[in-house]
Amino acid sequence: LLTVFSLSGCGAKTAQKTDAATADGKKLFTIRVATQTQFNETTIAEDLGYFKEEGIAIEYTGVLKQGQTEYQTIVQGINDAFIGGHPSNVAQAVLGGVKVKIVAPGMVDNKDNPHVNYLVRDDSSIKTLNDIVGKKVGITAPGVCTSGYLDLSLKKNNLPDKVEWVTLPAAGQQEQALKQGLIDVATSHPPFAGVALKLGGVHSIGTSWDIVATPGAGLSVRGFSDKFINEHPDIVKGFAKALYKSHVWINSHPTEAKELIAKRLNLKAEDLTVFYYDTDPTIDPAFIEQWFKMSEDLGLWKHGDIQPTDIYTNDYAPKKI
Repeated sequence: LLTVFSLSGCGAKTAQKTDAATADGKKLFTIRVATQTQFNETTIAEDLGYFKEEGIAIEYTGVLKQGQTEYQTIVQGINDAFIGGHPSNVAQAVLGGVKVKIVAPGMVDNKDNPHVNYLVRDDSSIKTLNDIVGKKVGITAPGVCTSGYLDLSLKKNNLPDKVEWVTLPAAGQQEQALKQGLIDVATSHPPFAGVALKLGGVHSIGTSWDIVATPGAGLSVRGFSDKFINEHPDIVKGFAKALYKSHVWINSHPTEAKELIAKRLNLKAEDLTVFYYDTDPTIDPAFIEQWFKMSEDLGLWKHGDIQPTDIYTNDYAPKKI
C-alpha cells in the first residue's frame, strides 16, 4: 500500500470521449480498465453492445504486472475503473489512503459454478483440502479468495496454516505448473479450471463453495475513484447498468457466454467453466459484512479500523430487470 502513495500523480490522464460514436452520432466516453485474461462480464458486455448503449467505450490498457493492483493504476492515472477486485482488496486500498468506491457487484459463489476449484494431479497423494499442509499451493496473488479461503479451511479444521504459497499471476500458469509437478495444488478460476479438467490428468479435491458455502463469500466488485464518480455520475450509472445487463444475460446464456470468452482467449468454448453473477444490481450489505468478517479473521485489519459502508455505494445502481 505504501507503493500506492509513491506512485500518486505519476503519468495521470483523465478519461475522455473517443472518436467512436453511437448510431445517432453521439461520441462515446472512454473508460480505461486492465486487460482481462479470465472469464469476465466486462468483455461480454462490450461484445453485446451494452456499453455502447450507455454511451461508453472500453479501452484495455494491458495486463497487470506482478505485484501491481488495479488501485495503483487508478492512482497513477492509467485506469479509470477496477473490474477484478473483491471487497477486501478495496478495503485495504481505502485503508492505505486510496479514495475508491464500489458501485456494482460482480460474480458470486455458486455450488454448480464455483468461484475457485482446487485441482491436484491424478497421481497426487492429496485427497482432501485438509491434506494441503506442507504442500506447494499456487495462487495468483495473496488474498482472501486465493490463500485466504484455504487458511480459513485449515483454521476451521484445527490444522496448522503451514502452506508454501507459490505466486503465479499469469492466466493458465497455475494449471501448467501443476501438470509439470512444480506445485501440488492449483487454486483454479474460470475459465481455466474447465480447460484443465477437460484436458485430463488432474481432478478437483474441493471448491470454494465447500469452504464458504454462501454466494456472498465469492462476491467480486467493480468501481471507480471518488473523483471519477463525482465528475462523471451519469457515466458511472451507465457502466453499472451495462454490467448488470451482462450479469443477467450470462446467467441465462452460459453456453453463449462461453463462446464469447472463448473467442477472446482463443480457447474451446466447450472446455470452459463460467462464473455465476449477482443478478441484483445493488451491493448486498450482508455480502460486504461477510467479507469484512473473513478479512478480520485472517488478520488483514482489526475490527473497527474501517466500516463496511466506507467502501461501497448503491447510489448508481440501475433498476432491476
